[in-house]
Amino acid sequence: MNRYLLAGCAAVTLAAGAGAANAQAKFDVKVSGDAYFEAGYVSQDLDANTRSTEFRNRLRVNIIPTAKADNGLEYGARIRMRANSGASNARNTDADRAFIFAQGSFGMVRAGVVNSFSDETYVSAPSDYVSAFVEQPVFWVGPNNNINGTTTGSLAFGAAQTTRNTIVYPALAVDANSTKIVYFSPRFAGLQLGGSYTPRNDSSNTDVNRSQFTADSSANIMGTGIFENIWEVGANYSNSFGGVSVKASAGYMGGSAVAGASGIAYNDLTSWQAGVTIGYAGFSVGGSYTDFNRSGERQSFSATAGRPATEAQRNWTAGVQYSSGPLAVGANYKFGADAGRTDTPGSRHINVYEVGVGYTVAPGLTLQAQYDYVDTKGEVSTLDDKANVILARSILAF
Repeated sequence: MNRYLLAGCAAVTLAAGAGAANAQAKFDVKVSGDAYFEAGYVSQDLDANTRSTEFRNRLRVNIIPTAKADNGLEYGARIRMRANSGASNARNTDADRAFIFAQGSFGMVRAGVVNSFSDETYVSAPSDYVSAFVEQPVFWVGPNNNINGTTTGSLAFGAAQTTRNTIVYPALAVDANSTKIVYFSPRFAGLQLGGSYTPRNDSSNTDVNRSQFTADSSANIMGTGIFENIWEVGANYSNSFGGVSVKASAGYMGGSAVAGASGIAYNDLTSWQAGVTIGYAGFSVGGSYTDFNRSGERQSFSATAGRPATEAQRNWTAGVQYSSGPLAVGANYKFGADAGRTDTPGSRHINVYEVGVGYTVAPGLTLQAQYDYVDTKGEVSTLDDKANVILARSILAF
């Protein structure tokens, strides 16, 4: 019912806004984007067959055609292309976002491969010293632990359990790369409401996937990470009072888990997020909590001696920051937990302690440096790990 209501409301607002649209509108085409180059040094306990140093980089370009009708309706589209590593370092170019939009007094509707409402508007700990353009620093830690699903064999986890980007990501991002429809309300006294509907989170662009069943290759896979009929509702708030700025967000996302082979049943998607940041005179403090419960996990396991109970997937973060002109410095703490292992009940935890600094050299050009101490606890002691990560990067935004 929720998905039909959202889709119907979106259709009505689009139709209402298009009443007297100019059929021969002239489109303005804008080009924007971002790029980073990052150098890293990692000292890690479980570091067999790894180097200490590495570079990485990424470039993304947005092409945005927009037009405005005589009745005030603004409409257009956006495609975001990026230089991607691809399989076996193939250096592919792909499009990870592609959608059309319309906005006016009714708010905004986006339709296509686009971020969900929560992923676009969530509030978390302040971290301007680490650009939002850059992926999580924990990706530097591996491959001999189980932080990002890189461990192989019977202890492998996570690669199939994609209910979130990483276990320390603060948004309800289970469907960012799938086709959906999203609604953003106008902002009233600082408050904005919204929601989204996604038919299936592994289907995007021209793909048509009406299947309700996925035959898993292994009966031991704990979580498919594939959900259908995903719906979301959320709100965010931004305002200031006598020099004190307040930002907050809250959201809920639900959906049905796709069935597995041999009658394996997985838990449906039930997740929520809340965050707040308060700022004054250049200082800001805040944090967020995200909980995926046991979304995507198998509903039953065979008994295994000595194993802890299956753990819910959750993370929280807290931080403080000071900004003055081109300078931003801050510190952050992140904690994440989930069930970890794929074949038996278990749990894993990660703690990340971070400090960083950023300096804007010129408009659109920023230099940043940060240090992260990463402490992980696996479902078995041989997977416990610690790492020191030092990163330096340059960021271009245009």
